[in-house]
Amino acid sequence: MKILSLDSSTQVSSVAFVDFHHAENPASGEPLVDFLAETSHTRSDSSALFAALQHAVESCGRPEALCVGLGPGSYNGLRASIAATRGFATALGIPLHAIPSPLALAGPDSGFWALGDARGGHYWIARVSEGAFLEEPALLSPQETAIHLQNHPDLPILSATPLAGIEGIVIVTPSAVRLAILAKRGDPSSLVPGTPEPLYLKPPHITAPKPRTLPLSSVS
Repeated sequence: MKILSLDSSTQVSSVAFVDFHHAENPASGEPLVDFLAETSHTRSDSSALFAALQHAVESCGRPEALCVGLGPGSYNGLRASIAATRGFATALGIPLHAIPSPLALAGPDSGFWALGDARGGHYWIARVSEGAFLEEPALLSPQETAIHLQNHPDLPILSATPLAGIEGIVIVTPSAVRLAILAKRGDPSSLVPGTPEPLYLKPPHITAPKPRTLPLSSVS
């Protein structure tokens, strides 16, 4: 199987075209990564993501399945990547897998804590092992997060960005290659017939419009 996968839940977009028909390392059965691009991603500009997708398809051909990271993370980034993969899947008539982004972090199989900034005075925290949640993402205050980690010091701490008040963080972003490997495992729950819903832990922050001020000449 050839899987085109992507994640844009953090400040780094990851796009990969992974070929499971051929092994890069036959002894270990590791898949062949035909294309991998990791580029900076901003809330207002997804052009690098779409350019990488175009390059992947032009250089590697037609995928047999797609996979997208669901977050938690950037509202705009998740919407852009989900829309792109849904469009590809519909146009090509191929399956679409949707997987939480923390499961694609390159942490030890023995387990790790995945953290992120949920904004609004909260962090999110999850416990991951072997590509699955042992504890699903939950919202905590920074102080609660620090106390929780102090009470469970046995696992490494992974985050896409530094987090105030949290020591010992290893900076790492989700890998599209790891997403593809998880999709290939064939967990039926990752297959999405419609449009995937991002993994939001709370409503997105939306800036309220400023009150309209009428010019003095229009006030009677």
